[in-house]
Amino acid sequence: MRMREAVYSIRFRLLGSLFVLLGLSLVIWMYGLWSFERDRYIKNSGTEALRAGQTIEQTLRRAMLENDWDRIRRSVGDIQQIMQPEMISILAFDGRVAVSTDDSLIGIRLDRNTMAGCTTCHNGRQELPAAGSAFLETEAGPILRNTIKISNAPECYGCHAADRETLGVVIYDTAFDGTFAMLHDVLLRSVLTGLFTFLVVIVVLSCIIQRFVHRPLHQLMNGFIHVGRGNFDYWVEVRTKGEFREMADQFNVMSRAIGRSFVEIKHKNWETASLYAFVRQLSQAIEWSKLQGMITNLLFETFSVEQVVLLLRQEEREEKVVEVSRWRENDQRLSHREFDSRKEIDGMPAWIMTEYQKWRQDALNSPVFSPDGTRAVLPLTSKKMAIGMFCLQRGRDNPFSEAEKKLIMAVGEQISIAIANARLYRMAITDGLTDLYAKRYGESIIRKLLDAYEPAENNGFCVLMLDLDHFKEVNDTHGHQVGDEVLVQIAELIRGSIRFDDIACRFGGEEFIVLVLGAPEVGREAASRLRQAIEQHDFRCGAGLSLRNTVSIGVAAFPQHGKTAEAVVAAADQALYEAKNSGRNRIVCLDGHAYSKGLPD
Repeated sequence: MRMREAVYSIRFRLLGSLFVLLGLSLVIWMYGLWSFERDRYIKNSGTEALRAGQTIEQTLRRAMLENDWDRIRRSVGDIQQIMQPEMISILAFDGRVAVSTDDSLIGIRLDRNTMAGCTTCHNGRQELPAAGSAFLETEAGPILRNTIKISNAPECYGCHAADRETLGVVIYDTAFDGTFAMLHDVLLRSVLTGLFTFLVVIVVLSCIIQRFVHRPLHQLMNGFIHVGRGNFDYWVEVRTKGEFREMADQFNVMSRAIGRSFVEIKHKNWETASLYAFVRQLSQAIEWSKLQGMITNLLFETFSVEQVVLLLRQEEREEKVVEVSRWRENDQRLSHREFDSRKEIDGMPAWIMTEYQKWRQDALNSPVFSPDGTRAVLPLTSKKMAIGMFCLQRGRDNPFSEAEKKLIMAVGEQISIAIANARLYRMAITDGLTDLYAKRYGESIIRKLLDAYEPAENNGFCVLMLDLDHFKEVNDTHGHQVGDEVLVQIAELIRGSIRFDDIACRFGGEEFIVLVLGAPEVGREAASRLRQAIEQHDFRCGAGLSLRNTVSIGVAAFPQHGKTAEAVVAAADQALYEAKNSGRNRIVCLDGHAYSKGLPD
């Protein structure tokens, strides 16, 4: 695998390309050198041979005019010893060799149309060749043959006819063995020098490519690998100048930009996913009591805070009550209370009370974050009306990030919408006078509890049916307006005496039902608190009227006292009837098929 990667690497490709290019250049250079030098030597040798032949022709002309052939032969021999050509021959007009340094040729007639040494120039044609020299390959080796015509001159007319242009030919052969050997030696030395130079160039180029190409590219490639694995902080350091340095700088800028974009995308995804999860869970609750608990729980879990405080204004109530839900890290129980919004809220941190005062005065219109980023206050509005606010607090070493601040504002909008919808739903299912749930809603809750019942989980519930004692006398004596005020205060006492998850309904007139989750013992305890709270309460009504009243309570449990909604409500009604007949201001709890009576105090 590594071998294959090395073959396809840019370093290998560059070196391979340069190797081929330099090798091809070396071959072309050697071929050009050989061809050029060979042709140059042949040309120079031909010129020198022609001069030598002309010198011989002029030297021998006088001897020829005297027709002294012995002298001619001696002169040719002297020239042979001085210039050392391969062969010197003198041909007569008829082609016969008259004089030659090769005795075997004397007297032989040369046929230019058939002899190998002649056809190279004559080529079997009658025309004379244009060139005076030819390069021949013979058994003895390559030679350069030069032919010099012996021209007819007036001084020659004594022996030769004047109409003859040529009297004979001087053949001067020069051997090329030594020249070719020298060329081969030059070529061999050139090859060795070229190979050595080639290797040096390859090594130098390899070092240059390694230093200025391969290493920067390898560093850039490592950068891409690290960035591809998500390490956007990886820094590519290229110790060279030029384009690769600029590429590295641009890569570093690009990786940082991608890293920032990736972080932003992660934050956006986190914001979107968190907001979606928040809204999805928020949409599952529309009931007012459940919604408040869900909001505080979601805020606590989503933002991992130490404390959540949710304040909601109940404008439909004459007293302008503010509901406060509080969830703390060291005590993860939902604390829910109601206060008069015109008064101070006891037990709250000072920073929350400061923002609460602004909210009361309608001066808190935008999110507020503390300078250290550990506290957040967000007002909740619906149709430009203030409906509440929530406060978040974190530890000093864990401030809110910018993404979390944006998410807090987005969550605030969704909470406002959910609260507005829950209020509309609450208005539809609550009693207009007491602000408790209506009878129909109470019956639907009982059916839901029946459907969700699991014997293995022991998740039964109790039905507490309350009826004010002698309430008709209050209406007949003081009027229905005072009676309504008593009912409103009774509702307040019920809300203040039951748990947050318990459900109180006005069943009609002066009758109320409270659904308490848990075993019969839990129902009896809740009934005891209610009876005591109402008995001890001083009902102050208009015109300074002060009244005392009591309540009778019947308690029935599911599934002990009934398997259906009608059966368990009828059992609680039967227990209430028994409490009324037993003297009022008391609690009666069904136990099997018998009745148990008694005052709890």
